[in-house]
Amino acid sequence: MRYLIYGTGAVGGLLGGKLSLAGYEVIFLARERIASAMQQSGLRLGPDPHSQLPSPRVTVSLPTALELGHPDLVLLTVKAYDVEAAGAELAVHLDRQIPVVSFLNGIGNEARLAGYLGEARIIPATLTTAVQMLDPGVLRIEKERGIGFAGTHDRLDQLSAEFESAGFIIRRYADPARMKWSKLMTNIVANASSAILGWSAGQVFSHPGIARLEIEALRETLRVMKALGHAPVDLPGVRVSLLGHGMSLPAPIIQRVLRQVVSRGRGKKMPSLYHDIGRHRSEVYWLNGAVVQADPTNNTPANRVLLETMDKLVEDASAAARYQDYPDELLRLAAQYGVPGIPLWRE
Repeated sequence: MRYLIYGTGAVGGLLGGKLSLAGYEVIFLARERIASAMQQSGLRLGPDPHSQLPSPRVTVSLPTALELGHPDLVLLTVKAYDVEAAGAELAVHLDRQIPVVSFLNGIGNEARLAGYLGEARIIPATLTTAVQMLDPGVLRIEKERGIGFAGTHDRLDQLSAEFESAGFIIRRYADPARMKWSKLMTNIVANASSAILGWSAGQVFSHPGIARLEIEALRETLRVMKALGHAPVDLPGVRVSLLGHGMSLPAPIIQRVLRQVVSRGRGKKMPSLYHDIGRHRSEVYWLNGAVVQADPTNNTPANRVLLETMDKLVEDASAAARYQDYPDELLRLAAQYGVPGIPLWRE
């Protein structure tokens, strides 16, 4: 099949790069800075010269991308806050029969896309490989894991086979919501708190108070998932079900395990939300925010304090100085919100 990568960041570059190296025709749609770098220097997936595309087909315009070659599938790899714009543009320019594979993190994005494209065209997907774009067109794969596809679309068999031939580990899921909620559990770990404090995942889980805040956010997420009828399911390379079972253990044990696991799995990559500070838009609303919004009991103080604190920093980067390397400030707020296990801080 011919693929169109809509949104060539780290994820889009990885997917399109490996598919191209496997011999599939791929067209990349990217922002000007990335497109220019790829046109001049190609796309590099790592130091190995066999993992480099010297002349990828890349453009900055969807109409131009479609002129280069009509795709059989669109791989949508934008951020959650760009879904509305992407859905509207695809609805105008893309043939109504072409499926769109949604690799977006968070909850509710497939439903938003369906509002523009129709539910039958959307294929939910998750990527658990840790990858980052060091410079425009230059990727570093931190931890190779795999891809999950969900649903019953008639292109799924061919899609899975072609991705496997490109070197991806593939797992199929019958329930898209269960897959997406399980991925959310991995997305929120050491993400918002790490961004707020400017800390690595290892630092987050080395601090007893911040680690407890993280643990309570995960416990809340599990409660919300249970209320919705979703049990955690393992994703490629990530034992999410084991994470779910482990949340009933004492907090100090969970802290020690997560410090080891998350530090190894994250590598040197900073959390995704770290880059949202001061940008006036963030995926936190579809991550921690999704947990808060979906809770029928309105009892998610850990996710709420992370959401509302991140919201302040997203809107005003100067506010970050209050929290960077000051865990007591975040813990004081967490205590005020009523997060269990957080001591009541007093002025």
